[in-house]
Amino acid sequence: MSDAVWISITNATGMFGITFSLFSNCTLLALILCKVSPVKGPYKSILIFFCCFTMFYSAVEMFLRPIIHIYDDTLFVMQRKWFQMSKFASHLTTTMYCGCYAMSFVLFALQFLYRYIATCMPQQVVKFQGIRFFFWIFGAFCIALSWESAAFFLFPQSDRTQKVFLNIVNQSYGLDANFVDYVPYRYFENDEGTRKVIMLNIIGIIQHVIIMLVSFGTLFYCAFKTYSTISKHKGMSIKTKELQMQLFRALAVQAAIPMIFMYAPLLFLYACPLINLQLGALANYQTIMGQLYPGVDPFAVLFLVNVYRRTLLNIICLRTTSLKESSIQENSRKYEAAVSPRGDPCRPKSSTVSPKC
Repeated sequence: MSDAVWISITNATGMFGITFSLFSNCTLLALILCKVSPVKGPYKSILIFFCCFTMFYSAVEMFLRPIIHIYDDTLFVMQRKWFQMSKFASHLTTTMYCGCYAMSFVLFALQFLYRYIATCMPQQVVKFQGIRFFFWIFGAFCIALSWESAAFFLFPQSDRTQKVFLNIVNQSYGLDANFVDYVPYRYFENDEGTRKVIMLNIIGIIQHVIIMLVSFGTLFYCAFKTYSTISKHKGMSIKTKELQMQLFRALAVQAAIPMIFMYAPLLFLYACPLINLQLGALANYQTIMGQLYPGVDPFAVLFLVNVYRRTLLNIICLRTTSLKESSIQENSRKYEAAVSPRGDPCRPKSSTVSPKC
């Protein structure tokens, strides 16, 4: 198969991906913002921000139209420009694609961290309320910015990478090099027949891997502790525990999705130049994964949270009445009990809407 075929494939998956992402995320947003939505408080804010970011990520994918190619000892992350721009702006937008990956990783961990705190340390939930919530988002943005900065400064283009890049763009994909920019993930250079490590690039890849491992480690630890607490808590009613488990299962699936679509494939991709595995244009499998992921992820919440699933299926089946009002309110109260931390003094016992603290 010609390498140029991947242009058509990624174009098609890119268009499908952004359409699918807008549909799934807008649907989830509409259900979250509904008055009878069971999700309240800081977790609601986290989900809203996550949906908005995911749609932004899809828009970035569509704008950059990325291509990934491995040649010799270099991983090329390329973008196809829609129009001419300065060298600085072009390279900055290319590294923004890398930063979006980091933001996704951090937001995964943030969701699990909140569920852990709400379940195991409910008295600490105040740290996610009000203005403090924006500090968490700012922290996530700073981590993503550090990833983008590493991609921008620690993986510079060189004469050798430029020569290889021109060969790939012209011979493999038949593109105009003036409308393509790239970030070269290169770990070694040959100096008079001797292979030497490029320390600047190694520092950059270590920074990337640390962010991935810390975010996944946080995710895994919080998931384990949350599940253990829900399973062992004896003061929780059967229905409340069931609802807690629904939310946990939704998060667990949301963790499995990025593991399949992003974590594992990306780590493998970074390792290929180290082990001299020549994937060539086949590395675009990660481009496709990245394009499809934003549309798939929201379905974990849409289908594993009963209230959302029933409402969505009723809409699809064109039923005039989805759920009786009393049933919706009852489910909303149950979910609020599950989502809100135990002992929250701001939550009334009989209201379906949490008051502002």
